[in-house]
Amino acid sequence: MKKGLLFIAVFLIFTSAAYAHPVTIWSPLSVERTKIMQQITDEQFTARTGIEVKIYTIPSVGKESKYLLAAASGDTPDIGITGSLGPADLGIRGAAIDLKERFGEEYLEIKREMYPGLMRSFDYNGTDFGLPVDIALYPLGYRLDILTEMGMTVPKTWDELYQMLPKLQANNLNFSTAFGFSDGSGTMVYADVSMLIWQHGGDWYTENRTRSGLDSPEAIAGFIEFCELYTKHNVPKAVNSFMGFKTGEIPLLQLTNWWYSSFLLATPELHGKWGVTVVPGTIREDGSINHAAYIGGNTFVMFKTGKQIDNAFKWLKWWLSAETQSEFATVVPEKIPGSIVIPANIHAIANIPLPEDHLEAYMKQAQHSIAPAYALAPETVTHRFINNACAKVVLHEGDPMEAILEAAREMNSELERKQSEYARFISKL
Repeated sequence: MKKGLLFIAVFLIFTSAAYAHPVTIWSPLSVERTKIMQQITDEQFTARTGIEVKIYTIPSVGKESKYLLAAASGDTPDIGITGSLGPADLGIRGAAIDLKERFGEEYLEIKREMYPGLMRSFDYNGTDFGLPVDIALYPLGYRLDILTEMGMTVPKTWDELYQMLPKLQANNLNFSTAFGFSDGSGTMVYADVSMLIWQHGGDWYTENRTRSGLDSPEAIAGFIEFCELYTKHNVPKAVNSFMGFKTGEIPLLQLTNWWYSSFLLATPELHGKWGVTVVPGTIREDGSINHAAYIGGNTFVMFKTGKQIDNAFKWLKWWLSAETQSEFATVVPEKIPGSIVIPANIHAIANIPLPEDHLEAYMKQAQHSIAPAYALAPETVTHRFINNACAKVVLHEGDPMEAILEAAREMNSELERKQSEYARFISKL
């Protein structure tokens, strides 16, 4: 009897010790979304497993620096939410857990339920450091009423769009990409131009990720075609996306998540008059159409200095399951009108509360879309090279070939510097 009581006492001590520290998560998402994450976690995950989870809101601006400082001091959360290339950047520095190495088949099971194009941001030299929180997609929105009135159909390819543009422009109508140069400098234009670079078969980097891929014939062709949207086809450099689509001045608009949810909530007068489809594509040699576009979003990273690593991964598996992702994507727009969550889980996306035809378009765009690969260079630096190349041509009338080749040279210099700086880290992978 005494041995039995002793065993129970020891078991309780170890059990209480295991849960003495809650799983900690840092979230740069909005306060409202973070509260919803916490509520669902408390009511379902903690109630079922007994594992306490605390999700803390942190500022979105400067989150990368906050994670780097936390890693340097050893005072990290178990899980952090960061940008698309953040997990690999932290992993190369030795701060993040290689999820494939640590959790093996359990991690691969989760990975198989995510869109493949999104997952390439997380790996480097055979490692896997991250998992997606959600996804940002950029499909094509169209004003069906205006196109029908003008005797037009939704363009499936860029050539079809180019044929439509003169007639649209003759009636003071036009097309717009997701970001363009609306902020005056094009700080997000890298997402727009990547669409055409990828559709032509190019990429930011070479396959081994040691050199820039922007000087390849495919990338150059995509870059030039993108610039010609503005310099040849007279697409506006800057538009008010919401008002342009609402009034019909921009009947063809590449949608962001934000604009899509705004149109659903704030334009009831357009009900039944607009739709969503995949972006115009480039015809391949085999006759198929490449509808690749940029895909991004927030991502999860796990830290080596976390205090509840195994329990944190249990939460991660549960949170990224189709059931939990579906619930989060349903609850957020209910509690935060005008919001939308597009889950990364390929089984959950079918359950989000969108019109059926819109939902089908989002799923198709997710299948086609591609995220940037990680190649040591900081995300912000690579963005700057690409943005500057676009601005030199579109805003300052520079030569497109010179601009993209200069961006490739700058990128190569940065990659060489980073390969030398990170050599001691890379050798340990």
